[in-house]
Amino acid sequence: MKPTYLFRAVGSLCFLLAVSLSWAATPETPGMQSVSRFSGKTNIVEVTGYGKTEEEARMNAEVKAIVSTIGSFVTQQTEIVNDQLISDKIAEIAAGTITKVEVIKPFNGSSITIRAHVSVKEVMSFCKNNGIGTEIQGSAIASEFNRQERNESGERTALSGLTDKIYAILNRSFDYKVIADEPKLYQYSKYNANREWVATDEFILPLTVEVYSNDNFKILYQEIMRTLKGITMTPSEAATYKKMGREVFELSVFSENDIKKYYSGWHTGNNMFPDRTNKNTFYLRTNPRNVFYNLFGESEVTQMNKQFIVRMTGSTDQIAASSFKPIETLSNRNKKYDVNNYAPYMYMSQLRKTPLDRIKFYPYDQVLIIPSQGDILTGVMALDYKVPISRLKQYKKIEVFPVNR
Repeated sequence: MKPTYLFRAVGSLCFLLAVSLSWAATPETPGMQSVSRFSGKTNIVEVTGYGKTEEEARMNAEVKAIVSTIGSFVTQQTEIVNDQLISDKIAEIAAGTITKVEVIKPFNGSSITIRAHVSVKEVMSFCKNNGIGTEIQGSAIASEFNRQERNESGERTALSGLTDKIYAILNRSFDYKVIADEPKLYQYSKYNANREWVATDEFILPLTVEVYSNDNFKILYQEIMRTLKGITMTPSEAATYKKMGREVFELSVFSENDIKKYYSGWHTGNNMFPDRTNKNTFYLRTNPRNVFYNLFGESEVTQMNKQFIVRMTGSTDQIAASSFKPIETLSNRNKKYDVNNYAPYMYMSQLRKTPLDRIKFYPYDQVLIIPSQGDILTGVMALDYKVPISRLKQYKKIEVFPVNR
C-alpha cells in the first residue's frame, strides 16, 4: 500500500494528516475552510466537514481540526502513515485531542461546521508517538515550567487563606447541650483502715455534653468547595503536570449527605467512599494532607468539639472541656449513641463509638468528610463529676457555654 499523503480519502471518510514543514505558509487547500486561534494550550479551530451522514461529516471536520493543529508543529517532511493506521488511530486521536466541540452550522445533508478545541499537548504527544517530527521549543517548555511554579505558589497561598477562613468559621459552627443525670452517692470515695472502700458525703454527677453543627457548616462546606474548584487542575492539566515529572495529589470531598445516600440501607459491602468524580475530586499540586489533616485529623476533631465550659449557677464551680472524654463505650447510660443510629457509613472494622467521625480527614485515601448542614451531632463528651454534697446543694442550674479557639 502506498503512503498516504495530505487529503487522501479513506473509505467514505476523509482522514487527513499534515506532513508539510510550511503548513502555515501553504495556500489553503480547497475544502479545508479552517480558522484557527490559540488560547493557552488549546488550538481553537473552525472547520467544515463533509459526509453522507452527520456522523461522517462531523468526523471529517474533527480530522481537519486535528490536521490543522498538527501542521503547526511538524518540523520535517514525513511520509506518515498508511490508510490502515489512520483508520485504526483516528477515533483515539479525536478522543484524546479534541476537548470541546461547538456546532456553528448544523448538518444540512452534506456538511457541518464546527468550532473544535484541540489540545496542543496531546497533538504533540500523538506526533511523537507516531514518528512525526514535532517542534519542541525550549523556551515554551521553560515558560510552562515557570508558570507551574507560579501556580504552585498561588495554590499554597490559597490553601493558607482557606485555613484561616476555616478556623474563623469553626469558631461559630457548634452548638452545645448539657445533660445532667441524677446524682449518685460515690461508693468508693474513701479507702478505710480495714482496706475497704466506703462511701462518704461525695456524690457523682453524671454529665454529658452533646455537640451539634449549626448552619455555619453550610458556609464552611461551600468555602472549601469554592476554594478547591478555584485552584484545581483539570484532568488533562494534571496529566501534563505528571509528564513534567511533578506529583499530582487527588483530594475528594464528600458531604455527610453524599455518604448517607451512598450507604443507605447499611450496606457494609460497599467501597468505603462513593465514586470519585470531577464534581467531588480535585487535582492539586501541593499535598492537601498538610492542610486538612492538621484541621480535621482524629485528635483535632475531638479537640474541635471540646470548645466549651460547663458552669454550675448558684456556685463558682465550672468544668473545662478538657475534663470531658469522648463516649467510647455502649454502656446503658450511652446506649442512645449507638453507632448504628447515627453513622451507618463505614467498614465494620472502622466503626467508631462516637459521632466524631462525622467530621474527618482520611489522609491515606485523601478524603474529607464534612457536614454540610446544621443540627448534626458531631460529638458526645461525658464526665462523672465528683462533688461533695455541700457544694451539690448550691447548684441551681447547669449550663454549657462555647469558647473560641
